[in-house]
Amino acid sequence: MKINKSPLVSIVTIIFNPLKNGRKEFLIQCLESVRNQSYKNIEHLVIDGGSTDGTVDLLNEYEKNGWIKYITEKDNGIYDAMNKGVSLSKGKYVAFLNSDDYYHGRDGIKDSVFALEKSNAAFSYAPVLMLAEKGSSIYKNHPHLKPNIKNVYHTMPFCHQTMFIRKDALVKEGKFDARFRSAGDYDLVLRLCLKNYSSVFVNKTFVTFRLGGVSDENQTQSVKEVSESYYKNYKSLCNFNKNDAESIYCKNDIAIPLSLANKLKGNIYFEYDKYISDIDDMRKKFVYLKADRDFKERQLNEIYSSRSWKLMNFIKLIYKIITFKWIFSR
Repeated sequence: MKINKSPLVSIVTIIFNPLKNGRKEFLIQCLESVRNQSYKNIEHLVIDGGSTDGTVDLLNEYEKNGWIKYITEKDNGIYDAMNKGVSLSKGKYVAFLNSDDYYHGRDGIKDSVFALEKSNAAFSYAPVLMLAEKGSSIYKNHPHLKPNIKNVYHTMPFCHQTMFIRKDALVKEGKFDARFRSAGDYDLVLRLCLKNYSSVFVNKTFVTFRLGGVSDENQTQSVKEVSESYYKNYKSLCNFNKNDAESIYCKNDIAIPLSLANKLKGNIYFEYDKYISDIDDMRKKFVYLKADRDFKERQLNEIYSSRSWKLMNFIKLIYKIITFKWIFSR
């Protein structure tokens, strides 16, 4: 297979009043990290939601130098803005880098493109570094640090900032569902995996993701939206209701109803045999625990019914009564 070493890549960054929100340094760090990539065939599209805080002046300077292209106009939320970026993009591959985030690895785009071209996959994903919104605390325990795409049917398997996707696949699948406020990226990944779009894992950490976005700020809203995505995508496959959707989020494969698992059998991202094995193990464990519990109950009944046990309890009771009276007679 002939590998195209330098197809055009479109990086989309959406913003709204970052200067007003004290995020000017984050935005500059984001823009500079794209400009400093070793891969050079990049267009960086900044979709501004109509900022009135001086952000446009900053964008003008970057555009004059040929480093970005931007539009500034009102939008209908995060994913509507992302969809605008997709529509404006000209690249074979599209990636979405939020204004608070940045590429700390200069070869990130190059490595991702090489993996995509070599594998002919529809999208790529990679590990991520996670920073606290304020300060420089690095999170060391999070699933996205060691992403496993096999978890896609019950949780977001990777950080979307590490994802590069073919534009034709993105457009064919209707881009992002703009009705979502925080779960649109997961909804897209879920739809891609349900349709068996191929993917490739880039085992290099080149993106730093800063916590503090919409999904982090409102966990209740995030869980609600993820459940809505489950319901929307699974109800056409089996008898799947909203209670099922709410019970799956961030659990594990065995939280998936058997009726859905049977429909996912053969999907490249669902380990059906492992699912059945885990269910069997859980059933055996439950039976074992129940038998163990019954055995202990029989033991206790035998002890309770023995004369020695009764006599010992009688002595303890007399001792407590005497001690109690002695304390209060002092």
